[in-house]
This record gives sequence, C-alpha cells and structure tokens, in this order.
Amino acid sequence: MRLIAPLALPLVLASYLVTERHFAAAPRTCAVLQTAYTAAIGARTPAYPVDVRMKRTPNGSTGIISGDGTNLGLTPRDSRDLVARQDIYRDPSFDPHCVWKGSAGPVVDEEGHATYTTFSSPIFSSNGTFALVELSTREAGNFGYGMMCIVRPKHDRWTARCQRSWIT
Repeated sequence: MRLIAPLALPLVLASYLVTERHFAAAPRTCAVLQTAYTAAIGARTPAYPVDVRMKRTPNGSTGIISGDGTNLGLTPRDSRDLVARQDIYRDPSFDPHCVWKGSAGPVVDEEGHATYTTFSSPIFSSNGTFALVELSTREAGNFGYGMMCIVRPKHDRWTARCQRSWIT
C-alpha cells in the first residue's frame, strides 16, 4: 500500500473536485440532462429547468437501478451494464453546471406551487449508446416525484424515454 504524502493530498482532492465539476458541466452530460428534462415535462422543443439544485443522496447511491428496465427499452444486458457502471458515476451531491439551450420550463406545478429540479449523475453505458438519469421535481414542502429516463443519441441530437419512478 502506497501512502500519499500529506502535502500531496490537497492536490489529489483538488484534482477530484475539478474532475467532478468538469463532468457536471460537460456538453455530453448537459445534453443528456436537458433531453431527459424535455421528455419528462412533455415538451416538443428543447426545454430546461429554471431552478436546478444539487441532488443529495445520503450514501452516494444513485438508487435508480432496479428491475430489468424493459419499460424504458433496456435489454437485460443493458441493465447489467448500467449496474456494473453505476459506481463509476456515483456522486452523492451531483450539481450540474450547464449552459442550457431552448426555452425555460415551468417554475410552478399545476396547483401553482413553486418547484425545483434535481438530477442524478447520469450513468453512461460502456459503449456510449445510452445513458440513464433520474430527475426529481420537488416543491418547497414535502411533495415531489421522480422520473427515470433513458437517453440515447440519434443522429445529431439525443432522444429520451422516461417513466415515473417515485412520488411522495
């Protein structure tokens, strides 16, 4: 086991933070998030969430891999691939830093309550042909719901298929 010198540790941590921030602002990451959001709200043209907040998960688990994923168009092999890769993309406090395109999405729900959006860190397949992301829409109180989305590249853009994953 190799020990890291005390002075080297801050550099290692700084490198990790730069990498995490870079992933959260990468064009591919942001395209996947925006495509999932657009599909989840049923928009026909690209839309983006106005109020995006950091997703906090207590143990760092994405918590979004369950079942075989056939409702989202995944084969059992695709599901196994995502399960094997979820630790690579695990981030207990994913905070996207995207430059959004298109139109602003709704800022209130059907009842007029202000809402905000969080995203899980997307899990990209090993061959780059799809990604899985969960987005949550929450009110300032206790109500909220989540959507699980599979996002795939198609020609020069991305497409998404989403389904409700939880509601409170």
